[in-house]
Amino acid sequence: FEGTGRGGFSKIEQLTMFADYRVPQSLQHYGVMSYSKELLDFLKEDKLLEPGHRWEQEIRGCSIEAVERVTRRVREVLESKGVEATVNSILVDQFLWGYRREHCEVMKSIPYHKVRSIYY
Repeated sequence: FEGTGRGGFSKIEQLTMFADYRVPQSLQHYGVMSYSKELLDFLKEDKLLEPGHRWEQEIRGCSIEAVERVTRRVREVLESKGVEATVNSILVDQFLWGYRREHCEVMKSIPYHKVRSIYY
């Protein structure tokens, strides 16, 4: 739709990140988010979480908050340097998701949550 009609978002800055399973991996890589030892040990065992499990909700919720904080901080830094740029949570999400794809070998050591779900 090229950003028009049904594909138009006049206020895309109001959207947040897509709470998937790979962005939290990038957030861990950058030290923005960390897991408890108990959760980390579980994830390292490569087990599936039950849909709606407390850990799944916490990971997704904390990822959203982390991306919102990163977005605010990037805006602050750019503004302090007099740089005008469009920065929103969707762009931060895309950067983190893309970073993980481009650096998949480095990211292999960072466990991520696995959930069978129809909600994303």
